[in-house]
Amino acid sequence: MPFAVDRPFPIIVKIWAGDQPHDYHYIKRSIPSLLESGLPPSCRVLLIDDCSTNLRIRQLMEYWAATYQNVELWSNPERMGPNRGQAYNFPRVVERFPDAELFMLCDDDVIYHPGWLQRLVAVHDEARAGNLVGVFSALNVPARPSHGTVQLPTSRVLLKNRQMALNWLIPRDVYDRVGPFRDVGIAFDTDYCTRMMALGLAVICLQPSYVQNIGYFGAYQSSNELCARDYVGQRDVGLIMRDLGSAVWNAAQRLGGAPMHVLSDGP
Repeated sequence: MPFAVDRPFPIIVKIWAGDQPHDYHYIKRSIPSLLESGLPPSCRVLLIDDCSTNLRIRQLMEYWAATYQNVELWSNPERMGPNRGQAYNFPRVVERFPDAELFMLCDDDVIYHPGWLQRLVAVHDEARAGNLVGVFSALNVPARPSHGTVQLPTSRVLLKNRQMALNWLIPRDVYDRVGPFRDVGIAFDTDYCTRMMALGLAVICLQPSYVQNIGYFGAYQSSNELCARDYVGQRDVGLIMRDLGSAVWNAAQRLGGAPMHVLSDGP
């Protein structure tokens, strides 16, 4: 059965930012691209503030919540990090939207192509019609290899045992089968993929990708290994130049024996 566009559709975006200027600069690019990507009217974008210590980021989140009617700002009671934060917030989202058929996990360092969600949901519907069930992603991360492909009416999709939850479309019945996210000492998406594999479920990736990881410029990254090679859109010149600068800097740091890090844009 095709996705009912009039049903509630929560999009969960966790903002786990510190006080570094770098955090502000990737978030200020990512979230506007999400909010301006032509989301269906039934979508509610939930920005989960994990007690950000960056005042400018907090101001941005408050601005988006006040400006966009489909945005809600949630704040964790304390800084939880990705694993405990996911285990804490996802049940709250399910309770808040009991009729939702699909849930969307989005990262705050991803660029969103216009119409990405409609495309992802359409592929989900095609897959379901062919009895292909799992978690869906509009981002094909090359660092996580596929173990198979399936040709659908309008797209070829990749089947993976593991891919980080940078962009996950989770059907409600899959969530009910796999169970809640857990904080068990490893990454919450690693744990979830292990449990999906035990049930014969895969991460099903669009090909080509309709969203793109920011790369060197993003959170906790020092390379572009998480960037899709088949992204349908174009990244802006600023991000491309930042990637090149970060690559040169990291190479120099490796030669000098110092730890790698990502360049920031300054204050």
